[in-house]
Amino acid sequence: MQPLRGQVVPVFLLHRFADEARGILGHSQAHLEAALTYLNNNGYTVVSVRQVVESVISGESLPPRAVAFSLDDGFYDQAKTALPVFESYQAPVTLFLATDMQDQRYWSWDYKLEYLFKHTSLEYLELDLGEGTREMAFADPGDRRTLVRKLRNVHKRLPNHGAEAAVASFAERLEVDLPAEAPDEYQPITWEQARSLESSYIEFGPHTQRHPILAQISDTQAQKEITGSWKALQANIANPVPIFCYPSGREGIDFGEREQEIVKQAGLIGALSADPGYVHLTQAKNNLYALKRFSFPNDMAHFKQYCSWLEYAKERMSRG
Repeated sequence: MQPLRGQVVPVFLLHRFADEARGILGHSQAHLEAALTYLNNNGYTVVSVRQVVESVISGESLPPRAVAFSLDDGFYDQAKTALPVFESYQAPVTLFLATDMQDQRYWSWDYKLEYLFKHTSLEYLELDLGEGTREMAFADPGDRRTLVRKLRNVHKRLPNHGAEAAVASFAERLEVDLPAEAPDEYQPITWEQARSLESSYIEFGPHTQRHPILAQISDTQAQKEITGSWKALQANIANPVPIFCYPSGREGIDFGEREQEIVKQAGLIGALSADPGYVHLTQAKNNLYALKRFSFPNDMAHFKQYCSWLEYAKERMSRG
């Protein structure tokens, strides 16, 4: 069945890395190391996102069991924990930066929302999540994370300025002062750190300036967000990856044809969504400006399944 697997590449999407001292939940270093060890021991080859996209464009082959990794946003914990692991395993990875985080220590409304609920002394609030107003309790950390996830999904459907206004309202209701700049638990990687980390294995690509939902902003703003982030990478990084990464990343919801055209006009050779699926190594089976990725699983069983031919066989069967 390996020839079947050789037709596709799984690209994995990772976000935050756990840092108990800073109150950050996320992937563990041990799990990432276990995943990379498994790949090394079982005949897989980690390739870069750049190699994947260039292979799709050129038609040149990749190793038959290729796997790729990407990190979104550009937080300090990613640079501190994840990047040294990839470097030590000589495994390529691309970190996509929301560049106003580096330029202004900016942090987006979705992370502000998370911060508010993590730091409030309140344990319940009356909220309307689309089914009428009712009291929502969030004293339990698991309930709080679930509620924040639901609120994010609700507010992603609003224009970006509406989501920002809602966060300001939540700050008042939850009795929490929002710092103007990103606090330590949302500390971004700096340009200086990025330059020092750039290597044969670690690359950086554009992920907008301020991490908005692109479909919810104007044509002018979308143009500025996409081209501005690419220009910031070109000005600050020696060899930036000419591949874009959409915030949130659901095709037809968070981005669409307008955004894809802007990315093309900016001279970028491809773009990544966050929709689950493989990248096919034949151009006819892909949209180069909406390539799919799998969220990095937190258990080895699912990770192995995505890496092997099994998940691709299931995907083909589901399509009939």
